[in-house]
Amino acid sequence: MEWLEFNRWSPDVQTRIALQVARLNEVSVHLPKTQVTATQAYHLQSMLRRHASTNPWGHPSAES
Repeated sequence: MEWLEFNRWSPDVQTRIALQVARLNEVSVHLPKTQVTATQAYHLQSMLRRHASTNPWGHPSAES
């Protein structure tokens, strides 16, 4: 069973996961508290677009 011999992620995957963690951390800090207004939704969307999306598994992105 090859999956039992897994030692660690490749450096590229580690980098991509670290970028994803940083992106999610920034988003979680700025999440609206209880009610989302159109202005808040626009702000969150623009903040997400400032960061490159990451995909450590190499699958095609669902969003273009």
